[in-house]
Amino acid sequence: MRKTTAKACIAVTAMLMLQSGVALSADSASTSFDRADLVARPEPLVIGVGVHFGIGGEYNYVAGKTAALIKDMGFASYRDDLAWPAFDQPGAKQGRPEPKQLFDFMKLKAARPLLILGHGNPQVAGGDPPITEAGRKAFADFAARAAAAAEPFDPIYEIWNEWNLTARFSLPFLIGPGKPDDPRAAMHYAALAKAAVPAIAEAALGAPLLVGAVGVDSGWQWTKAVVNDAAIVAPAGLSVHMYNHCEPDVAKRNATELVDRLEDLQKMLSGKDGKQVPVSVTEFGWPTAKQPCVIDERAQADNIAQFLLWSAATPWMKGAWVYQLKDQGRDKNDLEANFGLFDYDYKPKPAACAVREVIRLVKDAKAFHLSRPMPDVFVLAMDDGSDVRLATWTTRAEIRADMSMPTASAVKAQVLCAAEPVADAAHFEIGATPVVVELAKNTNIDFSADISMK
Repeated sequence: MRKTTAKACIAVTAMLMLQSGVALSADSASTSFDRADLVARPEPLVIGVGVHFGIGGEYNYVAGKTAALIKDMGFASYRDDLAWPAFDQPGAKQGRPEPKQLFDFMKLKAARPLLILGHGNPQVAGGDPPITEAGRKAFADFAARAAAAAEPFDPIYEIWNEWNLTARFSLPFLIGPGKPDDPRAAMHYAALAKAAVPAIAEAALGAPLLVGAVGVDSGWQWTKAVVNDAAIVAPAGLSVHMYNHCEPDVAKRNATELVDRLEDLQKMLSGKDGKQVPVSVTEFGWPTAKQPCVIDERAQADNIAQFLLWSAATPWMKGAWVYQLKDQGRDKNDLEANFGLFDYDYKPKPAACAVREVIRLVKDAKAFHLSRPMPDVFVLAMDDGSDVRLATWTTRAEIRADMSMPTASAVKAQVLCAAEPVADAAHFEIGATPVVVELAKNTNIDFSADISMK
């Protein structure tokens, strides 16, 4: 990172608008940063994607196509299930670990696997779910054997998947940590994690381990109970899942709402000592189904791009895995089937380009400075050691702004994935699709910009 005294000053004047164009309120703010203030990450953000080779289902995941796309997109990791009942399925042969489809895919070395060690095993006494001492011991034994079998592929491991939602499907939605008689309770997951972490660590020395895989958790109360029970002893920290596509307030079905919730989580985790806890979001995304919770393809692309940019600029965010690479079905009215960056037949949605371009941007960057001058306006500075770029966006499409700066400050401004730059690099519109601005190399002058909400 270059050391310089050049100061970036951003003056913001805003008028929030309803979609109809009626002004809600007016406000103004300013923010500034020195280039030397850009913060280098201790390690790059791991950007990954979900795939489906480890569990059953006709999802049309083709190994060769999938591996090629993962490499082309620039993903550093992919996430899949190494399920207990599949690994220990009847007839499994020694030296040929199951599920064969997953292990064959890992041999293609598309990226680093993140393997979910989970799923209840009805063939094992106390194993569905493993909430007794015997069940936990059996699960830990499976986890150790599975980690040893997968060790040649250098995976990251995650213990279970959304225990607070899936340990028992037939019960009403769980709010809070749960009572002892509820299999989904935080105390049962914490006990399982304490049994499994040392078993995995011994079988796969030095492998990153994630604990949590927390599904929707109102107010983070279940998560807090797990943390307070000292279950977060895994070297790689806590993993959570983030979704809001069916949020009743449609204005919150975006990346900013995820950001706000995650920042609340970190405040809770860091506590009085202020020591930040590593967090990975191992699932996030927005489905493009036609009903019942409508997110169009443009909004999906914008939301994912915004979230990845924020994650790259947030040092305690260690990884973010988009759910998922491709649609797992063709029914446009099935939410679960339409989360893909590509459709069922591998045709790209707008989100595919957005993710590819964001990965390229953040991979090149060495240091970041994220500014949020107003609740719905973000400006991210990225320094690659030679040049500084800005990415700027608004929370959602209904909020538009104009950005102006001295002509000498900007070389080029281009909407993410647009074919051509905007006509005037010093004066352009901002919306939900991030605009990337290349700043002039001359750092002897202050950079300034005005942002006016439309």
